[in-house]
Amino acid sequence: MNGWKNKLNTFLSDFEYADDIVGVLVCGSYITGNPTSHSDLDVHIILDNSVKYRERGNKIVDGLLIEYFANPPNQILKYFEEDFQEKSLMCQTQFATGKIMLDKTGDTEALKKKAHKMISDFYATEKNDMSELDKYFLWDMLDDLQDAHENQRADFDLLYFTRLNMLLEKYMNVINLPYNCKSIYGNITDSVVREKYLLRELSDETIKSMITNSITATSKDDKMDAYEKLTTKILNQAGGFNIDGFKLKSNIID
Repeated sequence: MNGWKNKLNTFLSDFEYADDIVGVLVCGSYITGNPTSHSDLDVHIILDNSVKYRERGNKIVDGLLIEYFANPPNQILKYFEEDFQEKSLMCQTQFATGKIMLDKTGDTEALKKKAHKMISDFYATEKNDMSELDKYFLWDMLDDLQDAHENQRADFDLLYFTRLNMLLEKYMNVINLPYNCKSIYGNITDSVVREKYLLRELSDETIKSMITNSITATSKDDKMDAYEKLTTKILNQAGGFNIDGFKLKSNIID
């Protein structure tokens, strides 16, 4: 699997803005382990802070797809902040788990250290309360899905997984864990996945079991039952919700 290094060097030698490169960090499964035939090589190209551009793209080198992100350090720090505010740690995790291949100025190592600190700060944040509007949103999704199930709509499965994704995202936001639909099942079932993506394991065994059942259910009846139980459990943990009497008053927008 180390053949990727030669292919990376070939790519970098032909890179249009090679003179602006001050650092290179490689991340993804070629670094964290278990790449597959569909894995690409994720490369962060650190540009000098004086440049006024950024670029992302893809290039196939000797059969290897290289996905690259070229940014100056200040732009990468903005991505860090955006991810942090959006309850995501995608960019930080890439840098924290990535391998530095070049660091002319020390900026790449500084970004790696910053990523580790932001991940630590994220998990140190207190859990979030679920607003009444959020509770209504979960209730409304459940009601819509129940209607689709009872009327045997052909698009039930599409609606089911769309709403399950939103339900899980909302729950992970409340308990202050980063959410990615590609890793949520691995987070619950596989310590290797948690280590690979620097994920904290869900502590609630009941919720873990309910999420697993929701993801793996096959029949429409089982999916509906799993979704109802999971939604009810999350709402009860948040203090409960009653649609009768729900109202929300706020100021109008000027």
